[in-house]
Amino acid sequence: MPMNHAQIAEEALNMRLATLSSNAANGLLLDTRKAGELLAACGDPGVDKAIRNLGDTWQEAGLPPESIEKPWTEEQIKDLVSVGGNELLDILDELVNGITRCKIH
Repeated sequence: MPMNHAQIAEEALNMRLATLSSNAANGLLLDTRKAGELLAACGDPGVDKAIRNLGDTWQEAGLPPESIEKPWTEEQIKDLVSVGGNELLDILDELVNGITRCKIH
């Protein structure tokens, strides 16, 4: 089943921003929809790997594959974090770092 990588990246970025303190998150002017589209279109190998790893973690958490493209619920995020742990944060950070790499290309 083809997946919308832009939507997956957008939801992942929303999740990562939610982990930051409110002061830090409020200071960021990031349109996660546009950033997700940039990441999906960029073709950066690190971003592509991060999205694959995120999908693998999603499946390991037992979450329905079709819901990865929709706004993630708090329960889904809790399940994802419980399975992914620190590696999940690394995956999300790779997407954040990919924004800069993709803008340069």
